Amino acid sequence: MDSQRWTAEQRKLRELMRSQRHGHDRGARLAGAAAASPLASVIVVCWNSADVLGRCLDQLLAQDYANYELVVVDDGSQDDTLAIARRAAARGAVHVVRSPLNCGCPHARNLGLERARGEIVAFVDADGFAAVDWLSNVVAAFDAGPDVGGVASTVFYADNPLVINGAGGTVNRQGWSADLSMNEPYETAELADEALYPMGCGMAFRRAALERAGPFDDRMVNYYDDVDYGIRLWRAGYRVVVAPDAWVDHGLSGADAETERRRLLCERHRVRVVLKHASVRSLGRWAVHEAWATLRADTRRRRVKLRAMAWNARNLASTLAERRRLRHLTAQVPAQLVDRSWGDRFPAGLPPRRTPRPQSASNVLDMAEARSEEQLLYGWFTLERPGGRAQRWTGVHAGALMRLQAPTSWLVLSYSNAPVDTGGIDLRIRRPDAAEPLLDVWSAHLPWRAMEHCRERHPVALTTGDYEVLFSVRRGWSDPPRDTRSLGFALERMCFEESYEIPTGGVDMSSPAASGQLVCGWFAAEDDHGREFRWASAHAAVLVRLEREAGSALLTYRFPPGPNERVAVSARPLGAREAVWSTELVRRAPDWQEQTLALHLAAGEYVVSFDAPTTWSNPDRRDSGERADGRELGLAVAALAFG
Repeated sequence: MDSQRWTAEQRKLRELMRSQRHGHDRGARLAGAAAASPLASVIVVCWNSADVLGRCLDQLLAQDYANYELVVVDDGSQDDTLAIARRAAARGAVHVVRSPLNCGCPHARNLGLERARGEIVAFVDADGFAAVDWLSNVVAAFDAGPDVGGVASTVFYADNPLVINGAGGTVNRQGWSADLSMNEPYETAELADEALYPMGCGMAFRRAALERAGPFDDRMVNYYDDVDYGIRLWRAGYRVVVAPDAWVDHGLSGADAETERRRLLCERHRVRVVLKHASVRSLGRWAVHEAWATLRADTRRRRVKLRAMAWNARNLASTLAERRRLRHLTAQVPAQLVDRSWGDRFPAGLPPRRTPRPQSASNVLDMAEARSEEQLLYGWFTLERPGGRAQRWTGVHAGALMRLQAPTSWLVLSYSNAPVDTGGIDLRIRRPDAAEPLLDVWSAHLPWRAMEHCRERHPVALTTGDYEVLFSVRRGWSDPPRDTRSLGFALERMCFEESYEIPTGGVDMSSPAASGQLVCGWFAAEDDHGREFRWASAHAAVLVRLEREAGSALLTYRFPPGPNERVAVSARPLGAREAVWSTELVRRAPDWQEQTLALHLAAGEYVVSFDAPTTWSNPDRRDSGERADGRELGLAVAALAFG
């Protein structure tokens, strides 16, 4: 599947998810907005945007809201941006404003405001592609009350349309901004009702609020002008609300590149926003944190910080003038809209943005391979190599693309658990091009086990095609201050296998073939005076193949030192849910036991499970004469032979 077709399918999925979330209320809101129909002005600020402006204007001209105008501000472009804007002006209510020089985004926004006539004024970046009902939903959001001065759109990544770029934003105490719900999947995101500021691409304002808050600060060439304006609105007594259905796909046009210039602009404008709006009482504490952050920074980052301080020193007079001008805005910013942290990097612990390449997907996701990154949808942290193993930690939610060139029978996973119980992993597989794309074609719950490295084999029956594999944990694990990430589990490898070859007659843990028979719940192989075995956790299973009918099974096993006295053993046909045979092992001696189990199983393939209601763990030698062992052990198995 190519990227264009895949993104189109993702947008269809997004629409289905929206209809499941709140389909009925949405229709009523849009009907109310259509009845009121105030004039709305949409301002598009662009600079050297010839590669994206045409698509941006096409989608704005296709809006289903009747009463609106477009204002395109060309901020001194040197490519064909102006020509594209003028061609669009011939097609509808598009007004073109040109700045002879590139003076920055806030200056261009102010030029657009001088031309705009609407009661509602919205802004879309040139690389922002608005949904057909975007403006209708923006206008409807203002109906929540006259105190709504700003509306934040829900902005997605254009190349990953089910992942949110931002839905409003916040800042921490040090002034660093972060877009809310950034890099979260729309399917599980809990969008805020209000935000400190609306994200620049897709933000909208009531005319009365604009007049009270004043023009944009054109000393801030780029970045943080939206943060500054959101704070001004709250101080002016207005609210900023999030419009969950006002969708914009953001192309980003290289704007997300972490360049030296971007770092410098963010540093200096962040400081300017703090100096303009923070109370005099809090500035002293803020300055202490700034000095400490500068001292701790590496050489490159410290240089950027010092340059930002120098710029703010040179512009201090204008900052103080702005502070005096805003003294009439006396309302308080709600405390819950500001993050309480002082971190110099904010937000901390967020999985980075992913740009999947559907055409690169395969039946294998191996973190040791560089191309694996192209199959990641969201929720994955950077590559790590503990003990030489390549792995990636997930957040609370994560997703990956897989492509099956042939029907498959097995899903094989190699992963590591978090060190504390996360509630287990909910694993779902769905096919985005199916008639009902949101229905799972296979799902399972992988319980958390006190075992660092897990290798599991799950029977599946999937035809050829493209699939999304989705992971969720009930609660994330973090280890501050060393690690502020909220982690789920660490995946090493995921593979869909067409077929498998296993020996017949049972499983022998001393055989290399045994690793291909392990379904779940087994620790690494060990040796006890020449006897090779594996410990099972609370629940473990193996796959066995019987060439002929079996009337008995010989099991070689031993119990851990305590406290578990019983272990249930059962067998179910591969692909079935119910067991066709079960029995119970009872502790008789502390040593290895060989027990013949009576049964009756027809020829075929079976999943044999071992379930211990209690497990034993000895993290400290003082608890028993056994060696220290932090694992939770259910039963040790050396061999299972059917006859």
